[in-house]
Amino acid sequence: MAPCAWPPGRVLDLTRLLPGPLAGKLLADLGFPVLKVEPPRGDPLRDWAPEAYRFLNGKKEILTLDLKRGEDRERFLALVPEAAILLEANRPGVMERLGLGPEVLLGINPHLVYARLRGYPDAPDPGHDLTYLAEAGLLGRFPWRSFQFADLAGAYALALTALKGLLLGGGVYEVALSEAVKAMAYPPIPFLDGSALCYGIYPTREGEVALAALEPHFWARFCEESGLRELLPSAFDPARPGLPPYERLLAFFQGRTAQEWEAWAKEKGIPLRAVRG
Repeated sequence: MAPCAWPPGRVLDLTRLLPGPLAGKLLADLGFPVLKVEPPRGDPLRDWAPEAYRFLNGKKEILTLDLKRGEDRERFLALVPEAAILLEANRPGVMERLGLGPEVLLGINPHLVYARLRGYPDAPDPGHDLTYLAEAGLLGRFPWRSFQFADLAGAYALALTALKGLLLGGGVYEVALSEAVKAMAYPPIPFLDGSALCYGIYPTREGEVALAALEPHFWARFCEESGLRELLPSAFDPARPGLPPYERLLAFFQGRTAQEWEAWAKEKGIPLRAVRG
């Protein structure tokens, strides 16, 4: 394939909250100029979580338009001829009622990638990250329920779909959060849930560390460098209070702070990091 000019045009980001703006950020990180179009009341995330809003939208130009008003709608339509990608995450039918549906915009710019983010593929049912995780059977597998796995999966799927649309010359593409998250619903992999000695989180004198010495050579190096050679056969022993190998590791990590252990692990080439946040 012959190289092309990059980026091929601007991204018009009409999304709010997390998954759509994250897709816009991913495209901005790839070099696209991204114009985020917000309603007069703004993106709710700006007030709910200002740091998250800045993280997602810091590279974007922000334009406030009331797309229900004819004058602002015309200003938006004037942006379409030079756009490469449009991201929108409204409920089904909203863009069409505004006179900004695919037929209208592709009539102006046939090469536009009109990328739509939906909750469900064939239903207008409302939902959010938590409900998509529940339906996919993933809530019970994640002890940390405050991380938005469905939104993350949907954001990456939307960005990839937009890039696919560019390769195919434009058109309408849709991503459903409920389906995107199912790509993460792989069967559980034993030992990756923190239940094995070699792969888990341990308290230290100050803070916690995440030890991920899953492969035999990493576990052997950890046991050698830590002076815990007696634990070499115990990599996949249960990390359970009261069991001698686990209690031995707990006592070992109390010898330094999390940051000190991280510095030690980097020097020794051991997969261990201090837990942040």
